[in-house]
Amino acid sequence: MATTALKSRPFAFVALPAMAAVAIAAVGIGIGPHALGRPTAAPIHELFDFMSINSMVLLGAVSGAAAGLLAGLIGIGGGIVVVPIVYYGLVASGMSPDSAAHVAVGTSLAAILPTALVSSFGHWRAGHTDINFLRVWGPGIVIGVVAAQLAAPHLRGSLMTGIFGLLSLVFAARFAFPDQFRQVTERPPKGTFLNIASVSIGLFSGLAGVGGGIMTNIVMSLSGMSMHKCIGRAAAVGVVVSVPATIIAAFSPGPHGPAQLGSIDLTMLACIAPTQAAAAWLGTRLARHIAGDNLSRVLAGALLATGTVMLRSSLCGG
Repeated sequence: MATTALKSRPFAFVALPAMAAVAIAAVGIGIGPHALGRPTAAPIHELFDFMSINSMVLLGAVSGAAAGLLAGLIGIGGGIVVVPIVYYGLVASGMSPDSAAHVAVGTSLAAILPTALVSSFGHWRAGHTDINFLRVWGPGIVIGVVAAQLAAPHLRGSLMTGIFGLLSLVFAARFAFPDQFRQVTERPPKGTFLNIASVSIGLFSGLAGVGGGIMTNIVMSLSGMSMHKCIGRAAAVGVVVSVPATIIAAFSPGPHGPAQLGSIDLTMLACIAPTQAAAAWLGTRLARHIAGDNLSRVLAGALLATGTVMLRSSLCGG
């Protein structure tokens, strides 16, 4: 009875905080993944210059919590929140924009691992994660992630980011009005299209520093899968993406320093990862009590913010 009431009750108590969490990403408009050009949002950069170390730690913890809530609610990794925060924090500390972009993405992917584990376990307990899905889709996703991470230091990534941003904006409308669109296929893709889709999820994730949840939600929803099951699979993909990406980032060239492990900033990771994982647990609990259409609209808000950030980054970095 209580669950039914929660599903029919206006979901502002969940949607609004989630939308506010997504809005944190707007702080990073103009910064995108992997060397998209120098930042154009000078006032934002100056804001970070005036922040103390304690404030930066607090900001990292808050951004981690926002990213984790989204991860639990809609299965995305939360990189759209974390990457801009880490990027501007590193630039304000004196790191070059190009190096900061690589470290921000590497740190985000490393933070996604514990978050994805918590989120996918929570959705698995609710019956929304299919282990066989990982067996079938996992290899292609891993190939895409590894290829993206190895190629990233040699690419600007503007074209890939622009395409990703445009796709996010287009599908934001689809998820905002779930009753107005029909499924494209009766079941998830197989054969050649499955291979293309899985590798594409890995490529976009590796270049953008996100967990693959957005692309997975899009692909699964087109096949008519329920929103809760889409989210469960998206959360599981975060594990597949983050494991190889974190290993490669740890051994890749990066700024030398006591707090650096390859292209991962351990200080920022320590601030972000705990709150991100804890918030992901809360998000999975909330997701069980929210109707699929309402979760779809929360995802639409995340797509809108993601698309805006990525597309503007691509255009400014061209």
